[in-house]
Amino acid sequence: MATLRHIHQLMNERRMIQLTDGRVGKVVRVDTLFPDNSTTVSVWTQASGPSITKVALSDVVGEASRESA
Repeated sequence: MATLRHIHQLMNERRMIQLTDGRVGKVVRVDTLFPDNSTTVSVWTQASGPSITKVALSDVVGEASRESA
């Protein structure tokens, strides 16, 4: 599981992330609700056509592995 700080770093650097269900995408927005401290991450994915998915912070595994050419 990625930390909130790491998610913001990946979003600012426009790096790809991987979700627990195997999807890969880019973070476009991070929302944290207070005082519950629940975080929702909006991810642009290409799973079945381009779309934006909202997932919990716990659903983000971390940075996706890069494929070399």
